[in-house]
Formats: sequence, C-alpha cells, structure tokens
Amino acid sequence: MDLPRELLEETQARYLRRDPEREQCRAQLEAGGPLAADTEVRVEARLARLGVPLPEARALATGQADGLAVAAQLPEDARLPLERVLGANDLVGVAYLDLARAASRAVGRVVLRDARGRTQGYGTGWLCGPGALLTNHHVLESAAVARTAVVEFDYELRPDGTLRDRVTLNLDPDTLFLTSEGLDYSLVAVGGDTSAFGWLPLFGSVGKVLVGEALSIIQHPSGEPKQIALRENRLVDLLPDFLHYETDTAPGSSGSPVFNDAWEVVALHHSGVPRKDAQGRTLRRDGQPVQPGDPDTLIDWIANEGVRVSRIVADLRAQAEGISSALLAGVLAAQRPSVAAERQSAGAAPVLDLGPLTVGADGVATVPVTLRLRVGGGEAAAPGPVPSPARPYLDPADGEKAAAYYAGVPTDATPQSRFQALSELVTRTHTQTVAYDPADELYPWVDLWPDGKLRSLYSAREHAPEEFIAADRAVTERRLALAAREGLDAEALEAALPYNCEHVVPQSWFGKRQPMRGDLHHLFSCEPDCNSFRGNTPYFDFPDYGEALRSDCGRREPGEFEPAHGKGAAARATLYFLLRYPGVVRQYAERHLQTLLAWHAADPPGDWERHRNAAISLRQGNRNPLIDYPEWGAGVAWAEGLGR
Repeated sequence: MDLPRELLEETQARYLRRDPEREQCRAQLEAGGPLAADTEVRVEARLARLGVPLPEARALATGQADGLAVAAQLPEDARLPLERVLGANDLVGVAYLDLARAASRAVGRVVLRDARGRTQGYGTGWLCGPGALLTNHHVLESAAVARTAVVEFDYELRPDGTLRDRVTLNLDPDTLFLTSEGLDYSLVAVGGDTSAFGWLPLFGSVGKVLVGEALSIIQHPSGEPKQIALRENRLVDLLPDFLHYETDTAPGSSGSPVFNDAWEVVALHHSGVPRKDAQGRTLRRDGQPVQPGDPDTLIDWIANEGVRVSRIVADLRAQAEGISSALLAGVLAAQRPSVAAERQSAGAAPVLDLGPLTVGADGVATVPVTLRLRVGGGEAAAPGPVPSPARPYLDPADGEKAAAYYAGVPTDATPQSRFQALSELVTRTHTQTVAYDPADELYPWVDLWPDGKLRSLYSAREHAPEEFIAADRAVTERRLALAAREGLDAEALEAALPYNCEHVVPQSWFGKRQPMRGDLHHLFSCEPDCNSFRGNTPYFDFPDYGEALRSDCGRREPGEFEPAHGKGAAARATLYFLLRYPGVVRQYAERHLQTLLAWHAADPPGDWERHRNAAISLRQGNRNPLIDYPEWGAGVAWAEGLGR
C-alpha cells in the first residue's frame, strides 16, 4: 500500500539526522567489520547468541580490547561463524534455505476492504504467535479497519509458475487488537485455524543483529505474490526504536518481517527513505519528481526503516497490564512453534494436465501431449498452432465450458455483489502466470483472426503472424545490443524500441508488474507507431471525432485518446482488468466507464474475441465475462474496480 506522507517525512528526518553517526560507522566497518562498529555490550550479546565462546578475559565487558582483538583470541572452531557476522564469508549451509522456507509460511498478504467488500489496498503481515498477526499501524490503523480486512496465506507461485491455492482468513479484532501509532505496529487476532503456518516468535532480547550484518525480508510488494529479498539489505544504523538498512533492491512491503541469518525477526518493516531533490521533491528512479498516482515501486529509495522487535515487545508488555488474553500471553511467551507438516498445497509436485485420457481395449492409456521447445538461439519458427480439424478456430464445446465457469455467479445480485462475485472468479481461476512474450504467447494463436492474420487493434491493418514475430525478435536483439554498447538499461529502451503489442491498460499504470504485464486478456497486436501514438493516455470519446481524425490509429489530444478501430475489444479488456485487478487503475473516473460501456454496447464481440477468450482460458485459466455474456455490462458496478 502507499505510505502515508507524514510517515515518509518522519522517516527521512530520522535518517538525515543520523548522517554523522552513519559515516563514522562506515569507517569502522571498513576497518574491522561489525565487531569494530558496534558497542561492546551488543557485540558480546551477539556472539553469545551465535554460540561463539567468548575469550576467558571477557575483554569486551571490561573494555580492554576492541572487537578485532577479541576476534584474534577466539578458538578456530568459532572463526567461520564470526566471518559470517563480519560479512567476510557469504557461504551458508543448505539448511539455510529450509529455514527460509519454514519462515515464509507464517507471512501473509493483508487485503484491506471497505464495508462493501471492495479492495482498498494491500500490506504484509505475519503470525507472531498462535492465532495472532503483526503488521503496521498504517496498514491496520483501527479495529474497524481490521474488521473488514482479511489475510491470505500461501499467495505465492509454485516452481512451475502457477499460483498455489491460497488460504483466506478473517481478522478478529474483537478478540484482540492492540496498536501503536508511534511504533507503527498493530497486533490483531486471526479468525480460523493458523496451526498449519506456524509463527515467527518475538524475541525481546538484544543481540539479534549487528551493524553491517546482512538482513532478509519476506514480503508481498504491492500486493503481489510472496517474494523474498535474500541477504540484500545491510544494517547501517540502530536507533532506540528503529533500524536503518540500505539495499540495492526494491524496498520492503509495509508490515514485512526483517530477518537475521538465523531467521529470527529483528524488525517490522514499515517505511523507506526516499531520495529528494534540492526543492524537497520526492524523486522517482528515473530522476523525475513523483507524480500523483505513481506507485511506491517507482520511488528512488535510498534506505529502509524497520521498527525494532525489542521495542515492540516492550510496548506490548506495557499494554498487556490489566489485559487477560491467552493470545497476547502466547505472543509474549516467544515460544518457537513445533515443526508441523506442511499443507499439501505447499509441498505438492507440479501437476501436468495431459488432456483427455483414452483407454483402449488392451488397457493401454493414450494421452494427447503437446510439447513446445525452443532449441538454442536460432530463428523463431513459424507460428505453430493453426486452425485444423484437430484444433478448430472456435471450440465447439466452449459454450458449455463457459456455462460451467459461471455456474456459481448469482443471477439476482446487486451490481456491487455481481462485481465482487466476478472479480473473485476471474482472480481465483487465474492459475497460470504468463510471461510477457507476445512473439511466443500472443501472435502465433491467441490473437489470430479467422483468416489466420493479425490485425492491429487501433488501425485494423493486416499483418502475417510471422511478420510480427520476426519484428519483435529483432527489437529484443536491438535492445540488448544497444544496452550493452551504451551501458543502458535494456528494459528502459522499450519505449524507444516498442514491441508490436499493446497493453490496453498501459504498463506505466501498474509498474510493469506481473501477472498484469503478461495477462493475455489485455494484450493485442498493434504496430509500434500506433502503440507510441496512444502512449499511456486514457481512452476518450471525442464528440467531433469524424471531423478531426489525426491518423490511421485514431485521435489524440493531451490526456485523451480515441482509437480508429477496436473500441469494443479495448473496452471489454479494460473492464476485465478492473475485475481482475481492482484498485490498480487510478486514471479513470465514472465518465470514462460510461465511454467504455458505450463502446462495448456499440461494438459487440465476434468470433475473433470468442476465439481469444477460449484460447486464453486454456492458457491462463480465467475468462473475460463480457465476451461470454455481453448483456452483463449494464448490471455490474464497474466503479468498484477503480483506484481511489
């Protein structure tokens, strides 16, 4: 979720005030690593926690030697753990990965909803005791907000790229809800059984991390499937209540746990420090000032800040006085969970769908299998699947498949309830995340017209699939070569060397994130000139369009674009996007929705879109309801999907 402006300002002020201390600490780290940079008491506590035997003279306690002298006195079998603390050895045992996987089980995506069930934003949270979840105050600022929110566990990708079956649990603030605005945490009870996920205990003792050590963060950035920044953060400063850590990777998501190398939680991530210019404006990674509606992922973060677990524990103990709560007592007990068997979904092997099985009289089973191989780096082959008796352009059974797909959608629901039901359906059934590769995923089959050609969405110009595939492959090679020669970011060259592919919801609106970027329902063939002409401009219906046609692609004025062709398909794809990713699109308002619905009604779907819908359903699992049932357009509260 977007960070509150006041929180960003406070975080940056704390960071800037500590510039002199951080510079001194950097010099000490360069001279002798964490043992030389941190205090004697903290170093002793850290070594004791690691199980490293201290020198008999206990020089640290008496202050008679610095950390380097103490290191010289350590026995040989203590050196390797110490090197890891010092950052001089990045080797870790393979059990480290097992610990990481076990820790990730307790981390979930917090979904914020309003009283009508509309998604308002996302955060990260984690179980810190049996049935108790910890996240930021700015994520769950009150019991009322928590009452309509949910937490989703196992929202992550399998090794084969498909989504696991998530477990959604309600929050129960009536049983337990404690919060602190100053320390930016909220502790809330979770309704339902959480035993399958374990928990990450809150240890209030010091010595869990030293300045200079590597940190890891498990998170749901911007509500995406679970991800990990593995040892990419370095602790650079300890404040009384906060930790500062610097990284070259993306910032942690609000409410994420921050771990040391033993996978103990050392902080609750809550904010970042943005880079600013001389005028005090927050800057994006491209050096430009942040604009309204820009996601946090575009900001140029220079550091992260987390709330120290020891301070959270102390505050919880203070709040616990006079409170009789078994959940709170379990959190403060800081007991490690027993090792429990993982749910089947977490450890299950990938399932290969081989299609219909035919068993002959001899008992031998025959299964149709399609293999798609790319060998070496040679030229792309001609488009593989083409209409044939074995694979017709229109699937005769698709109508029955569509009826079964929507069987659970209520027929007499309110427009708001209809939106929620369809949104949940297209999200739950989106089981395969497709990589953004139009030359492989879009042109050979999905976007073909009945005559086997491709048509540019906005100009309707015809092209052979081979033409677009070869052109996109050439663009990829040019981008890579230019990036290597000029030292530029290959992805940043996409606007200058665009693919023959149009995202009807522009990539800049969602930060090029997956699964949105590769979602085939809103990808269409489109020449680069039309793609660039439209840019990231919202759709618009000009009253005098006929008298002022600007190009074969359509008409564009500042902030407005009307295509010459493809209005109905573009409208349906955009409305699908609102269902699948509610709250992401902030560039449209009610008036834009009326335009899209008018285009949808005036240009109903034909065989081309029905073919696309069936092919995409086979590829990624979900469907576009407005193609299957165009009449539903007027009965859905599409505004529920707009970002606020």
